[in-house]
Amino acid sequence: MENDQNHIIASLSQTDRSHLLKQCTLIDLQAGRILSTPRASLIYFPINGLISILSLGDATPNFEVSMVGREGMYGIPFALGLKSTEFHASVLYPGRAWSISTAAFRTELNQNKGLQLVLNRYINIVIEQLYSTCRCIKFHTLSERLAKWLLMSQDRSNAQEFSITQETLASLLGVRRVGITAAATQLRSNGIIEYSRGHVTILNRKHLEKQACSCYIDETKLYTKTL
Repeated sequence: MENDQNHIIASLSQTDRSHLLKQCTLIDLQAGRILSTPRASLIYFPINGLISILSLGDATPNFEVSMVGREGMYGIPFALGLKSTEFHASVLYPGRAWSISTAAFRTELNQNKGLQLVLNRYINIVIEQLYSTCRCIKFHTLSERLAKWLLMSQDRSNAQEFSITQETLASLLGVRRVGITAAATQLRSNGIIEYSRGHVTILNRKHLEKQACSCYIDETKLYTKTL
C-alpha cells in the first residue's frame, strides 16, 4: 500500500475508486476531534493519522476496543443503516482522511458491487480483531500488549513518532499508569523505543515485533489474506 493512500479505497478497481472519490472530500483530522456525535453523518477513510474507538461504561473506565487508520474506515454502523453507536470515536493522532456523507455512501454501496465486497471483507476483519483483542487481554502480558499497540499504531498512522501520555496509554489499554510506566521503561532500557514527556519514538521495529504477543502477527496476516 502506498503511504498516501487508504487501503480500502486502494483495493477498489480504478473505476469504482474514481466513482467513490468523486463524492468524497479530503479533510484534516485534528487531534481530539470527536467523530461519534449523536447525529454522526460522515464516514471516514483515513490516509494517515489515527482514530481511536473506545468503549464507554457508566461504572467502568473507558478503554480502546479498536483503532482505525489508513488500513480501514470509520463508520461501519452508519454504513449499515444504524443511526447511532454505543462507542466513542475520536482522533488520537492528526492526519488526513477522505470523508463522505452516510447517505451518499449507502447509495454508492447499493450500486457498487466492488465496494460491497471490500466492505464485507473489512467487517469480517474487524470482527476477528475484536475476538483477538478479548483473547489478548485475557492471556497476554501488558508488555506484550503495549508492544503490539505501538506496532499497530505505527502501521495505521504511518508515523515513526507519537505524541501520547502515559495516562492516555493506560486508559486505552485499560490498565493503571504504573503498569504502562514499567512496560515502557523496559522497552526503553532495551533500546527499542525512546519515551520522554509524552513523546514516543520507535527506534528498533524488529525488536519491538519480538516483544509483541502473537496477536500482532496473526492480525497482520488476516489483513493481508482478506483485503
